[in-house]
Amino acid sequence: MHSNTYVQKVIDLNSSIQDRYEFHKRASEFIVQMGKDKTFWFDLFKQNLSDKGYLQRKWTMYEIPFFYVYENDDFYIKVHLFVPLKTYEPHVVASAIHHHNNYLLTSYAAYGSGYEALIFEKDFNTDPNTKKTDLRVREHFTQAERPMHMVDAWEPHAVVNPISLSATLVLWSPDKKRATDALRSNPLLKMIKVPLRKLIYILGLDKKIGIAAKDTYQYFVKENNFYGIPEDDFFAPTRAQAGPEVDDYSIQTVFAFMQRMGFDDKEFLKSMLASKDVPTYYQKWIKMLLNNETIKDTFAKEIINVPGGRMMVNDVLRAANYEPNRK
Repeated sequence: MHSNTYVQKVIDLNSSIQDRYEFHKRASEFIVQMGKDKTFWFDLFKQNLSDKGYLQRKWTMYEIPFFYVYENDDFYIKVHLFVPLKTYEPHVVASAIHHHNNYLLTSYAAYGSGYEALIFEKDFNTDPNTKKTDLRVREHFTQAERPMHMVDAWEPHAVVNPISLSATLVLWSPDKKRATDALRSNPLLKMIKVPLRKLIYILGLDKKIGIAAKDTYQYFVKENNFYGIPEDDFFAPTRAQAGPEVDDYSIQTVFAFMQRMGFDDKEFLKSMLASKDVPTYYQKWIKMLLNNETIKDTFAKEIINVPGGRMMVNDVLRAANYEPNRK
């Protein structure tokens, strides 16, 4: 579903451009236009909050609060909401260092302070026994300095907690158009996902077909070195965090952002209060928006699943022996 001329332009580009890097480069113009258009944002809020699937979503702390923009078999566009730490402390890494397998990610800082980003070289090795990793930082910048940037497939990177509520428009796509891309949404194949993946790994077809590597790691700093932790182990605690409190936290974040964007369509909000599809826990946030009561910030998780519970930007730069002016 989409009701937006910018999205249609991205759809048209996708149809006419085979090369995914060129597609991202050309599409970024329309992503910026979306971000600067309040009508786009207000329509997006109403589109998501009229969608029964979105309203009934069971959130987990593994997810970043978000809005859907558009999705098909080739690409998708979303809005991600990043929140500060309770202390509003800068330079604290929000999660482990990671990559997105064969996906390209274009990110545009559309609202707020934005975050710091660390981008690493792709040619690194992880010792299969010790999990020690020779990561090297290639770039370190803030979204204020570079509002639009792209992260390559298989390229490790890290996001740093912002100092204020921030929103990014993100465009994702596989690094190549593959005949198998449409199979990701096939309900029958989803039912046999695990044995099918095992067969793909045995045949060594994971990169050709475009699925995650068999051994996917998240990376962290310990004693001035980088180490990997299996992705499933790293995310297990946050995937397990779910329930009413997490649902409420996620939707408070959504409504806090809507309020800061100036959304005040009172007729729409009243219709939400009257709708049987809208969960009860939404009501206090709807009423606060209706009554112009300030919806307070939500905050990022204070610890992440790495030794010591946190990583600082300087820890990462020191472990990488990074010198920004070095050629």
